[in-house]
Amino acid sequence: MKASKLYFVIILIGFLNSIKGQHFVTIYGNVRDYSNNKSLQYAAVQIQNSNYGTSTSERGLFSITVPAKKHFSVVFKLLGYTTLVKETDLNESHDSIFISVTLLPSPTLVDTIAIYSSLKPDTLVGSPNYSIYDFDFYEDKYILLTAIKTLEKSELKLADASGKIITTYKVPKEGGEAKEFYQDYMGYTNLICKNYIYRINMYHDRFVLIPLSIEDVNSFIKPILDTINGKLIFSDFWKDYPLFNYYSFNEKDSAKLCLHTVLDKDLMHAYNFEYYSLMPKEKLAARRLAMEMKTDKHIVASLMSGFTKSMFYEPLFAPLYIIKDTICIFDHYKDKLYHLNKSGIKIDSISINYNHPKNWKEWKNKMLKDDIENLIYAVYDKNGHKYIKHISSQNGKEQGKYTLQFHSADKLKIHDGYAYYIYRPFESTQEKFFYRELITIKKN
Repeated sequence: MKASKLYFVIILIGFLNSIKGQHFVTIYGNVRDYSNNKSLQYAAVQIQNSNYGTSTSERGLFSITVPAKKHFSVVFKLLGYTTLVKETDLNESHDSIFISVTLLPSPTLVDTIAIYSSLKPDTLVGSPNYSIYDFDFYEDKYILLTAIKTLEKSELKLADASGKIITTYKVPKEGGEAKEFYQDYMGYTNLICKNYIYRINMYHDRFVLIPLSIEDVNSFIKPILDTINGKLIFSDFWKDYPLFNYYSFNEKDSAKLCLHTVLDKDLMHAYNFEYYSLMPKEKLAARRLAMEMKTDKHIVASLMSGFTKSMFYEPLFAPLYIIKDTICIFDHYKDKLYHLNKSGIKIDSISINYNHPKNWKEWKNKMLKDDIENLIYAVYDKNGHKYIKHISSQNGKEQGKYTLQFHSADKLKIHDGYAYYIYRPFESTQEKFFYRELITIKKN
């Protein structure tokens, strides 16, 4: 526990230093019906490729405060209307942007709907000349991490909605071997490389890469999960310790609040026992190291014994998601779904059991959020075939199941009702292609 507290203090100091100079901008406006000019209530307003979103009031008004950047894409979505993406640029001398939009009612074309027993996955991007190793979303386009043979010589590609490559950019050699994408709480796509983490900015469909220190990103950015009610939501999670906390942090008054503690009691017992299994000389060394590092001897002992690298240890998994103005914590160790309001006060707790399937090996300790539709999915694997279950963020119950059609789909992400992934077609030596398929949930 001491190590967890020490880690939290280090992170908190970094937060304070990093956010002092951070500039925020307020995007506000109204949403109306195109046909009659009436205000639209409950329209979803989302900053594309980010966790920032809200819904319109009874008068069709909205307001979102977000970290400032040059260009914003704002998505407006309401059932029964055509989704609209509004592009806007920030004037450097301003701290707010006003947007007024009208939504077109979406037509109902029941006589043109074709029904199939199964829908074939779409090949979005595929080439015999290179493989796609990772992807992310940018506006209505896709950012791709590609390479011909190895990621030591990789390229970023920007593809439009039809899969046409718009821009190609070579990853700088000084960054070292590329690994994968990581999207931070501000909505930026970051490329993790061996030597640097590059924040990817787009300027008129051109890549602009900003090198960041790996240590700084891991310490000061990755722990932050989201924002709500003007507060940062973050955790002191450490993969080598079976306990962590969720916190909220208010930058205005530097107040912090512990939202929830996640603990695997059985794993903690085994973790602490590692100290008592050491030889006398090893125990002495563990105590000395613990004193020098100002941490717990049990933590040092578990690291010395290699327990956290063994088959008996599994990092904790209890994800937090913000759905509208509610904080949802899926605690798989207490088998509870906790709801907290935007102030961080617990509303209720609900029992969950989707994480205990009949065949326990199918549960993969993985959940995904569709940020456009605000839906939560749990991921499972049966004989190499991934399937997902829609989990209600209100009652924690399974709403239905969908099985991906291709075997060994990789880098699975869910966006606007579609499952996106990378797959090597036909189980051959061909290159890895980029696919998507419409999620059609079958009710339980």
